[in-house]
Amino acid sequence: MTWRTPFTALLTVPASIALLIAAAGWVLVMAERLYGTPAWLMPLDAEAARTILSVIATSTMTALSLTYSLTLVVFTLAASSIGPRLLKRFTTERANQITAGLLGGTFLFALVALGFSGAQPARIATVCAGGLAVASVVQLIWFVRMVAQSVSVDDELAKIAARLRVDLARLRDNSAEDIALPEAATFTPCAAVAEPGYLARLDRAGLVALAEKAGIVLRVEHAAGAYLFPGTQVLSLSGTASPDVMAELQGFVRQEPARSDAGTVYFSLNLLVEIALRALSPGVNDTFTALAVSDMLSGALSEVARARPRPEVLRGADGAARLILPGAAIRALLDEAYNPLRRAAAGNILMAQGIARAYQRLFAAGHAETRAAVRAHAAALLDGLIRHGHDDLDIAAVRDLMPGPVSPDHGC
Repeated sequence: MTWRTPFTALLTVPASIALLIAAAGWVLVMAERLYGTPAWLMPLDAEAARTILSVIATSTMTALSLTYSLTLVVFTLAASSIGPRLLKRFTTERANQITAGLLGGTFLFALVALGFSGAQPARIATVCAGGLAVASVVQLIWFVRMVAQSVSVDDELAKIAARLRVDLARLRDNSAEDIALPEAATFTPCAAVAEPGYLARLDRAGLVALAEKAGIVLRVEHAAGAYLFPGTQVLSLSGTASPDVMAELQGFVRQEPARSDAGTVYFSLNLLVEIALRALSPGVNDTFTALAVSDMLSGALSEVARARPRPEVLRGADGAARLILPGAAIRALLDEAYNPLRRAAAGNILMAQGIARAYQRLFAAGHAETRAAVRAHAAALLDGLIRHGHDDLDIAAVRDLMPGPVSPDHGC
């Protein structure tokens, strides 16, 4: 089982950058000691060099403390006002990683230059440390700007929605109906989970390459992020595979002790829904954030509104199907996205109107199956408003925004 924490990425990348910069400081000091100082370099005595390096080391450590303090503040604000599951995405932001790495590296660079220079002034290292200090100031300014954007819920919603659209477009493009697939009865189990936990994202390229090499077709039985008990089958194959291939297939199955961003459609979709439900809660009462979520969900779901419910299929170099993954039907996606929002909007006419507009957009963009699913959702929305005891005028205001699936002429 692979253990992943939200701070793994925030540790490894900055530490690598800092250690590389520190190693560069040692190399420069040793090079100057062996080959001397270039004549064109500005004159600098040992005391002045040590003073400059000391100031740079002290100031960059202070800036590094400020950077991590701001990062923790952003984590706290994001967890309380937007959603706690955004923490893992924040730790992978390049702005956070590069800023921490550059400031930490500048601090270590100055310490190494001070420690190894001795009585001889480290003029080259001092000049380079000054350049790193300038770069750190610029990076810190950029970091503050990125932090300000990170606590903007609209910017975060746009990023999550863009990722959801990309994932749905990938499903649509990999669900071609002209490719021949083996019969379901020909598949036999070949790899299972060994412990309880969440299924990690599988190495798709590796599975496709292995399937093509072995002349088999693989089928993934569960989507990444699903919680599975020991012995649950994850991979099935159609064809004949050697024991070595079977053992290699088992190695592709990995688990995680906690749910993480596994790059799945449902993770991004549920993240948007969670933000909307939090916004509609009495403690937050931010209907317009929930309306933005509804709009972005409808825009993302339009990517598959005309697609038929097919599994995602990855082909090998020969064009044949090699890996079959669980797809996402429009009806299931609508249920996952709008059932919670519809229930939460039963007492909120403004939110109900926003959902009605989303239904109408999807109704206009979809095929017959999509329209049938939208009709069912629209009828349930109006029934909830009626049961909640809203005025007829308010209910009519919602109904009028759904002229396709629901109107006085068409009925529910």
